[in-house]
Amino acid sequence: MEIHGEKVMNAWKRTVLACLSLLVLGLAPVGAAFAQVKVTAATPSSAYQGTVSLDVVVSGSGFDSSARAEYFVSGTTSFGGITVKKVVFRKSTEIVTTIDVAEGAVLANFDIQVTLDTGRKGKGTTLFAVKAKPTDSAPTYPPARDSHGFTSNGGMTTGTSRLYMFGGNKDGTAIGDLWVYANAGSSGATWTYIPVPSGTSAPSARAWLGWSCGAGLCVAAGGMSTSYKAETWIFNESTRTWSQVSCGRRVFCPSARAGSAMAYDPAHGVHVLFGGDSGMALLADTYTFNASTKTWKQLSGGVTPPPRYGAAAAFVPTVGVVMFGGANNSLTVFNDMYVWNGTAWAPVASVVNSSTPRAVPALWNHSTAWDAQGGPAGTGALIVAGGLVDTGWSQNSETWYVTFASSSGAWQSTWTLASPQPGCQAAVSSPPEPIVHGGARMAYDLAAGVQVFFGGRAGNGSSYGNTVECR
Repeated sequence: MEIHGEKVMNAWKRTVLACLSLLVLGLAPVGAAFAQVKVTAATPSSAYQGTVSLDVVVSGSGFDSSARAEYFVSGTTSFGGITVKKVVFRKSTEIVTTIDVAEGAVLANFDIQVTLDTGRKGKGTTLFAVKAKPTDSAPTYPPARDSHGFTSNGGMTTGTSRLYMFGGNKDGTAIGDLWVYANAGSSGATWTYIPVPSGTSAPSARAWLGWSCGAGLCVAAGGMSTSYKAETWIFNESTRTWSQVSCGRRVFCPSARAGSAMAYDPAHGVHVLFGGDSGMALLADTYTFNASTKTWKQLSGGVTPPPRYGAAAAFVPTVGVVMFGGANNSLTVFNDMYVWNGTAWAPVASVVNSSTPRAVPALWNHSTAWDAQGGPAGTGALIVAGGLVDTGWSQNSETWYVTFASSSGAWQSTWTLASPQPGCQAAVSSPPEPIVHGGARMAYDLAAGVQVFFGGRAGNGSSYGNTVECR
């Protein structure tokens, strides 16, 4: 009986031990399922209003693959403008939440709550914060550029004379900012950035555009960035806003192009555009644009100048819009001149006033402007300055004054080399570099009698950003 009792006792122990083992095994997953969820940190711990698709690593313990996350304004159940787009489980101590922070999200601290499918949840308080988006301060000086638009608005007094610059290439990449230069030649000369008002549109980045200003409006036509543009935009000086002409079947506009010559003709109240490069061929067509009615007209008649890009044009009182120079795809740089009298182009015979005979310079990518007190007699002349003498980007360092006379109904021009050449200095707001670089564009301040140059391009394609005043 004693031996038999021991056997019964041992069997009973084995049974009890087995039951205990099963109980432990059965309770293990239950215990694991009800492990405490803790949320302890968030990285990054803040974001600005308007931040989109930000990945925030949430740390803690007790996470599993069913983890969901919510952000609440601390001490409330308000989401406060934070939306959780996605949760990725990495390990029991880490999940990644992808969030959007609305533009109008509450500026506050946020709690983060993590919930599992089992119903277990944990919350970390004040782990995340939403901050106000930094206010971008307006730039105070233009970025470097070349191949931009730069011209006078035609103002004759210090209070009205403004030089407007738009677009261009910065180190080979198109840009689309608008700047105005005022008080040239004085200690108060300044560049001012003109932002695009909220809720309005403006031209995209582009270089080699047609650009002219007059009667309170500036016109941007064509240009190129990654493609050639067929757009027309108007900038209103008084409202500082842009409007786009709806070119299409009902509204005629010039075809896509870059490198056109363009100038405002106050005698006829229109902007005159000639030629350019379509990307397929050079063009030799002429258009006028009425900025008030937003209408283009294509015109023909008289002599048609040969196709070209990179020519320059300016209005000369009593003469008309005068176009000079440019280049073609055969690497020819022109030195011919034409005048638009409102209905047609006519050639202008040109001669150089020099004791030693020389030809009229051949230029492209240069600038022209009317100087009411320029020329040998001080009675007015067309300034021709800057630009390039060949298609290899070799710089022109001469400034010329061109005067006009008519004989038997034909115009003649006399070219006189400025002597001495205008004295140039860095503008007060500019880097201290008084050099007019190749490809710099010039605009003339009529009130101050100052030629203002900006930018240019180096042989390696990088752009310059200095402002030079010459008189």
